Amino acid sequence: MTLGLTASVERVKRKLERVNIQAARTTDLFILNLQSDLIATSASLSATREPEAVLRNMLVRNTSLLDILLMKPEGDVVAQQSRVGRLKYDRHPPTQLAFDKMSFGEVRMGEVYFDDRAPQLDMAIAVTDDIGLPEAVLFVTIDLNRLWNKIIGIKAGKDGYAFLATEKGQIVAFRNRQLQDPDILLQDKIDRSSLDLARSGFNFYRGLNGQWVVAIAQRLEIMPSWFAIVEQPAREFLTPLLFVAAVWLTILLAAIALVYSIIGFTRKRIVLPLGLLRNAVGHLSSGDWEYRFQIPNTDELGELADSFQRMAGQLRDTFATLERNNAKMQVLNDALIQSERKLTQFLEAVPVGIFVVDSRGKPYYANQKAKELLGKGVDREASAENLVEVYQAYIAGTNRLYPNENQPVLRALRGEISNTEDMEIHVGDRRIPIEIWGTPIYDVEGEIGYAIAVFQDITERKKAEAERQRFTEQLSQLNVAYERFVPEQFLQLLDKTSIIDVRLGDAVQKEMSVLFADIRNFTTLSERMTPEDNFKFINAYLSRMEPSIVENGGFIDKYVGDGIMALFGGNADDAVRSGISMLRRLQEYNKTRTRPDRPPISIGIGINTGLLMLGTVGGSQRMDSTVISDTVNLASRLENLTKNYQVALLITHQTFLRLTHAHQYQIRLIDRVRVKGKSEQISIFEVFDADPEDLCKAKKAMKTDFEQAVLLYHMGLFSEAADVFQRCLQVHENDGAAQFYLEQCQKRGIER
Repeated sequence: MTLGLTASVERVKRKLERVNIQAARTTDLFILNLQSDLIATSASLSATREPEAVLRNMLVRNTSLLDILLMKPEGDVVAQQSRVGRLKYDRHPPTQLAFDKMSFGEVRMGEVYFDDRAPQLDMAIAVTDDIGLPEAVLFVTIDLNRLWNKIIGIKAGKDGYAFLATEKGQIVAFRNRQLQDPDILLQDKIDRSSLDLARSGFNFYRGLNGQWVVAIAQRLEIMPSWFAIVEQPAREFLTPLLFVAAVWLTILLAAIALVYSIIGFTRKRIVLPLGLLRNAVGHLSSGDWEYRFQIPNTDELGELADSFQRMAGQLRDTFATLERNNAKMQVLNDALIQSERKLTQFLEAVPVGIFVVDSRGKPYYANQKAKELLGKGVDREASAENLVEVYQAYIAGTNRLYPNENQPVLRALRGEISNTEDMEIHVGDRRIPIEIWGTPIYDVEGEIGYAIAVFQDITERKKAEAERQRFTEQLSQLNVAYERFVPEQFLQLLDKTSIIDVRLGDAVQKEMSVLFADIRNFTTLSERMTPEDNFKFINAYLSRMEPSIVENGGFIDKYVGDGIMALFGGNADDAVRSGISMLRRLQEYNKTRTRPDRPPISIGIGINTGLLMLGTVGGSQRMDSTVISDTVNLASRLENLTKNYQVALLITHQTFLRLTHAHQYQIRLIDRVRVKGKSEQISIFEVFDADPEDLCKAKKAMKTDFEQAVLLYHMGLFSEAADVFQRCLQVHENDGAAQFYLEQCQKRGIER
């Protein structure tokens, strides 16, 4: 009986805990939805020129909002949408929130306050520009009565209820709104605070409605200063306990009466006749074989008495055997009764539904949890053919009855062990999704005697899975957005899987090829265009160059005005192929620039290969990815040298030596130079695959002569070198490098 009472107490406690979790999750989801809406609306405001329309849409879709204000950081109201009858503001209304130092994506929330007994809450989020700097503040006032409507719908038992209170004791949402008052605190009403209730676990006190209640409290996750509290009248808690105690007492009295009946029956029908027989045995043992006695019974003992004279020698053995068998039977019967009681207690106490059918598919047993989920217990009219109709089992999310042949409990009668979670039970207006397991039960002969189904309500799990899926999709979208600012390849090089894993100071050393590209005479071009046209031109150019880098295994580290800096982690061929592709795409782009106001453009590209450091720099509020190395500086200076030599693509000897397929490219030596800031000289080469076809053929034909002329130039033989460069120009007059050297030779010859 003690175990039964304990189990009943535990069941009540678990029910309160489930209701408490429901109230906490309802509140957390309410706040979380508001925060998500603020974040989404902030992003929309950053990208729109019609803030009034964005605020109006937000007010329409979120009925809990009273005021929505878009303010400048200093507090001036730019745009406002409010419910009918609300005040209009030129400056931000009085609030507990501070708007300074708001970071990207941060939602700030104030404390609960009351306006004519109506609990309200303020939230704010920064609206940022394209680079994440705050340019405005989105401020909202929330009517917590919408949350009140959700909380009062949560029931605990018949008359139990849930409500919300802050850690300070302020009652936020309670079905008696008279208690929603800034001057009324929870500890003043029940002599204990929200924190006391949460720490105590299972509480017993006189509740807010004046009745004795049992209660459980839980701190919210999204609003840690709030608590969800569930109170259930003690009479609902005690009545089942008294009923259980009465049932057990009745069973105990019935068992005692049964024992006394058995004892009386045994004494009258067995013990007294056996006493007579025992007396006769005493006479027979003393030699009185003529002793006669009468037993009024007409059963086996009566027949035994009639034949006693003939069976005197066997009487003692027969009686002893009968007595032993009777004792064994009593022991087995007691053990069976005790086992059945324990099994029933166990099955009724488990927190999952248990449903048993016999070998014909007829319902045999259902525990209390099964009755709650199915809406009924054992229905004698049910059978294997109509089981799903009787218990209203449907395919989850539809109005189609679950196929009988797939029912786990009926599959168990075929010897199969199975489970499924695509079933739901329709009880009135409720749809309860369940997970169910079916298992056969075999008798001692190996035949299936019963099938057992174990099932549980997975409503909360389904909700959690849907919520997790929603958050996963949001995180995926956020990662895609971040990749536009921080390349995925940069994260991979830092051995990071997501932008949120990156920390200030993360760095790695790696050999890579660096590509710098810049538009020639961009300043002159930009002076002829408006700022808007400048951006359109830059974006059109960059969008055409980016695929050449990505398709060849590289990624853009940064844009510097009209310039591009790209990194290649594979072999040097990737960078060279990318540079050639960029020049060819530029030729296609120039075909669209034939008007006087849209002249063709040219670019210079420099590529260098070597060790460099990739990492993050900045401070606690702002950091950026960067690359630090002489390799980067040299690539940038090499791009500047393309202007001197009037060529499109230059590479260093470090890049040239690391080419795995150098024979596939058109390359010629251009010079050995000492770059600014460096003491040693480096060799630089021109890659002219992307030159016009006639110029490319001319450079290829004169490659050997050109390189010999470069050597003559460095040996100081300017006249001889000039003759060779002159021949190169005779083959093709647009060889810019040959023209550069010819002018240098003529200048040096005059100086001599």
